[in-house]
Amino acid sequence: MSSGGSKRRSAIAEFEIPNPPDVNSLRLKSPRKPALKPTRTLSILAAAIVVIVTGGACREKVDKVPPGVIARVGTRMVSVEDFKHYLKRNTGTELAQIAPVAASPLLDQYVNELLLSEYAAARNLDVDAEKVTEAVRKDPGSTLTEKRDELRRVRLMAELTTTVERPGDEEVRKFYAEHQGEFRQEEQARVRQILVRDEATANKILSELRAGADFEELSKKHSTAPNASRGGEIGFIARGQLPPIFEQAIFPLNPGQFSGVVASDNVFLIFKVVERSAAGSIAYEDVKETIRIRLEAENLDKKVTETLRGAMKQFPVTILTKRVPFPYTGIYPRVANE
Repeated sequence: MSSGGSKRRSAIAEFEIPNPPDVNSLRLKSPRKPALKPTRTLSILAAAIVVIVTGGACREKVDKVPPGVIARVGTRMVSVEDFKHYLKRNTGTELAQIAPVAASPLLDQYVNELLLSEYAAARNLDVDAEKVTEAVRKDPGSTLTEKRDELRRVRLMAELTTTVERPGDEEVRKFYAEHQGEFRQEEQARVRQILVRDEATANKILSELRAGADFEELSKKHSTAPNASRGGEIGFIARGQLPPIFEQAIFPLNPGQFSGVVASDNVFLIFKVVERSAAGSIAYEDVKETIRIRLEAENLDKKVTETLRGAMKQFPVTILTKRVPFPYTGIYPRVANE
């Protein structure tokens, strides 16, 4: 079995087949490996919020607040315009275009980011005004407050990261042994293609191949696919990633063999198998660093969750549901009489 790293490349961009069944949505994947958990602040916060607050709790009536304010984070007022700007910057979508079922988690995530920003400032992890101003210049559309909050969080995340222990070899090997199902690959074939748009040309190319012509040179000369300049190189594909019409042509081939003409809508293809690898487990050496990064990210998640718990105690959150322009169903304490 060939190693898992350098040669398993995605081929999704290589097929230029107009409207065959599902071809444009193909994902020609490498062998399955453990999905890395994102370490960006937004993703970590989204994963953490469900464990830090008990939903549905109500707070006592809050002090009078200015019009347009929909939430309080400690003494900080959060307006609906603040939230709209956040959505536009982070999702590219107007609040009016977001379904209520999605708006509430997004508001919760925004509040989490504000909590971490306030917590960072309380720990003297603030940022010089000059750096904030320079960051705004480099990011048109951002505000001074928004960029200040972001830079505070960056400093806080950097501090938290230094407290996360790098998993040792024993922990990594244990994870590999206990999650064998995640480290298997399907049977794969490394494939080249020639794609043309008329059957007569395809049949002529097939005749030349049968006469001994070089597949790569014919692909460079005749193929209209983007990978033609690379001799039609697609990369490794696994069973189940392509429509049956293509798999039936590819997987019976041995290395060095090419298929007949495969018709799909208005294009005609010829495939060649360059290399094969059998189904089986991915070797520990091929995935150990991927596992290590995953475990390290999970440990950072836990640190962020603990930090959010502390921030919640220091900066209590209240959602003013009467002012929120959608039915709030999130996890934060709320009042309905303001």
